[in-house]
Order: sequence, then structure tokens, then C-alpha cells
Amino acid sequence: MMGEESAKILVVDDEKTNIDVLVGLLHDSYKVFIAKNGQQALKRARTDPVPDLILLDIIMPEMDGFEVCRHLRSHPETSQIPVIFITGMNNPADETKGLELGAVDFIRKPFVPNVVLARIRTQLELLRQRVRLIELNQLKNKFLGMAAHDLRNPLNSICGLSDMLLNLKLTEEEQRRFIQTIHNVGTQMSNLINDLLDVTVIESGQFDMHLKPGNLTQLLQSRMELFRFAAEKKSIHMHYKPTPTRTITFDEDRLAQVIDNLLGNAIKFSNPGTQVTVSSGQDADHIWFAVQDQGPGIPEEEHSRLFGAFQKLSARPTGKEKSTGLGLSIVKKICDAHRGTIIVTSELGKGSVFRVNLPDLIKE
Repeated sequence: MMGEESAKILVVDDEKTNIDVLVGLLHDSYKVFIAKNGQQALKRARTDPVPDLILLDIIMPEMDGFEVCRHLRSHPETSQIPVIFITGMNNPADETKGLELGAVDFIRKPFVPNVVLARIRTQLELLRQRVRLIELNQLKNKFLGMAAHDLRNPLNSICGLSDMLLNLKLTEEEQRRFIQTIHNVGTQMSNLINDLLDVTVIESGQFDMHLKPGNLTQLLQSRMELFRFAAEKKSIHMHYKPTPTRTITFDEDRLAQVIDNLLGNAIKFSNPGTQVTVSSGQDADHIWFAVQDQGPGIPEEEHSRLFGAFQKLSARPTGKEKSTGLGLSIVKKICDAHRGTIIVTSELGKGSVFRVNLPDLIKE
């Protein structure tokens, strides 16, 4: 999302003095572009990079600011760019006309630097919030679409199998098999819903962290125990190579999610008979842990998409396990919240290593 330091501002004015003053005010904080008449302004507004904000003089020859604003609002590619009128007039009728055309504010001549900067910052912040709302709405729509699609088949299975349990005479072995299948698909549904809720909480900005001193080695060992059965079912050997580490500060529940996602993926994408290795250690600035598998590896061109939501990559689970495409997105968000990093190294045909570096937040 656009940061204030990278915001692009188009200054439209036919007077060199006004342009020089505004450029002098803005160039340290923003990327500033110039148009000296209405036609140049319309062309520049549709040229990449598209401006985030336009400062538009009203009184200009051939095409005044009102006409420029009317054209900007009539074209989809420029209709959402905020326009602040520059004017030396103090006429309520002109202000009304400008606001009716879609202007968001006015800056008066002669310029008062603090007022100019404050009005620009306000409009850029409103723009950022609007962009954020659009992103959240799109994410919500993805969630709804994914939930409807991915929950439909498991629900059909549960309904069908439970109906057979109720209405057919089945042997005890058949009943047990049906109940096990219902349990499996119910677990898949629960995992999907939990992932969706986690991403929703994170993206909405309501992601609370409960930090306290903890022992990473103990947490890794406890989480590994939870995955031993899943690993044994696929004849995957789990190996732990710990190095004693100092106590650091982390959110135990959230970090457990990170470990669970990485261990779960390592098992999910590994072939039977291979090994998953968990290691940990420390350096001067970080405590770290790593999960290494002997899976298919990740193509270089897919690395940039690894931590995006809803990403489906070329590697597929080897035991018909389900993947929501959300797990690594959640992992990245949790690492970011700890001010840590996650680094991936991978070699096709030989496997991948996911390493998490965590700073000591107490010392900082």
C-alpha cells in the first residue's frame, strides 16, 4: 500500500512562481510531477505512474481547472484521484462548484506552507484508508468465495455419510470407516475455518500479541510430538537437532501456529520414507529455528508468491492432504508481528528449508 514517502503528486499551474513554491515545499517528501496547462494535466494523469493526488489551479488559459476536473471525473482511470484546487479567489460559489465537480479541498494563494502540507497529508491519509477498505473488501469476497467452494464438498460428504449411517444396516467395520471419514472431513473444515478467521483478524488490524518470556526449545519439542503420528502414517522420520538457546520473548500460541504450519507442510509435501529435520540455535541478534524437508522443492519463480494468501503452487501434497493456500501467509504475518523474518532456501528434487529468525523483544 502507498506510503506517504512514495506518494506521487501532480502540480498543475500555468505560473512558474506557483510551481516553484509548491515543488520546493513538496519535493523532500513526495514524488512531484508538473503540468503547465489543462491538456498536459489530463495526459499526465493517465500516464504511468498515475498520480495519487492532483493540485489543480483554477484560473488557466484555454482550459480552466473546473473543466480539467470535469474531464478527470468522467474517465474511469482518473475518476478516483483526489483533486485539491489551487485558488486565489474567495468566492463561495466557486467553492460550491468545485466541490460539486468532485474536488476534495481548496488551497489558497498566497500559500501558507504548514496549511498546504497539512491539507495534503490529510487527503493522502484518507486515500490510504480508502485503498485499505477496498483491499479488505476484496479479501472478504475471496474468503466468502473460498469458504463456499471449499466447504461445500466436505459438507456434502458429511451429509451423505451420516444419512447412510442413519438409514442403512451397516457392519460395525463399515460404520467405523464412515465415522472416520466424517471425522477427517470435519477436521479439514475446521482447519479451513480457523485459517480464514486468522487471516481475517490479521488483515483487519485486530491482531493482538501476548508476549512473554519463553523457551523456544521446549515449544519446538512439544509441537513436534503433535505431528509424530501424522509423520508415522506416511513413514516419515522426524529428527530434532536442538542447540540450547537463551530465553526470549514471544507469543507462545502464535509461534505455535508458525511451527505447526511449517511442520504440517513439511509432512504434507514429503514422500514416504523421507526425513523432516527441525533445528534451532542462536546468534548475536536472534534466536532461530528451521524446518527442513526432503520434498520436491520450490521453483525459484514461485518464491515471491510463497507467502501470499490463497496461493496454489506447483507442489502438491503427497498423501491427498488438503491445502487452503493460507498457511504460509499466516506464518509470514506472525513473524512480522514478532519483528522477525522467515527465509526460504530450496533445491528442486532435494527439498526446502524454512528458517525463522526471532529478535529478543524484551532487550529491544
